[in-house]
Amino acid sequence: MRLRTDLGTENGTMEAIQCTLRHAHTDYYAGSSSHSYGSSTGNQRIESWWSFVRRGRSQFLMDLFGDLRGSGNFNGSHEHQCLLRFCFTSVLQKDLDECKDLWNKHRIRPS
Repeated sequence: MRLRTDLGTENGTMEAIQCTLRHAHTDYYAGSSSHSYGSSTGNQRIESWWSFVRRGRSQFLMDLFGDLRGSGNFNGSHEHQCLLRFCFTSVLQKDLDECKDLWNKHRIRPS
């Protein structure tokens, strides 16, 4: 199996994981051949979906968590992570469920 991603910042990790997991395989897409980079023009649907997710409360929560870190009120420790999970898991899950429901009900136009 080959994974294709764009050059987004999160995709370097995905490349490393894919190549590591496929390093011992012997097929054509083994090791470093198991990943390729491409342009993001083919990612319009997933980029549209991420935009849709962020327009909900998700962007607000991302900004809030960034502000907590920036102000020194979150340091990434295990305790701080547990506190954020305790306080925000149900809020985030509700937001994701609403987003999923809206996305699954939206009209898909032919491409």
